[in-house]
Amino acid sequence: MPQGYYTVEQWKRPKKGAELQWTEVLQLPFGTSLTEAENALKRLDKPGLYRLLQMQRVIWAEQDGNSLRMRKSHASSPQSLDHIREMFDRSRGRYPIEEVQAARRRAKKLKAK
Repeated sequence: MPQGYYTVEQWKRPKKGAELQWTEVLQLPFGTSLTEAENALKRLDKPGLYRLLQMQRVIWAEQDGNSLRMRKSHASSPQSLDHIREMFDRSRGRYPIEEVQAARRRAKKLKAK
């Protein structure tokens, strides 16, 4: 089963001249299955057009000489996705290997305790 978190969005008819509009109505936690996401939508009990977006993989692609280096990770929540985006912007697209390795060491120490 793919792991990730779901965002449920509802289509809202745009006002004249406005852009297309999908509005977030639910965010479901990491590890939620498609069936659980559909059941959560059913519990809303609101007719409409919905889309289920599953976020799981993030790919940081950076130029490495003549090739493209692909660094893959999971986004376990909207907050972790935002953290990755902030890191990308802060480092101007260069993968901050030292920062990532230090964070992994800290997490490993905390898990061991």
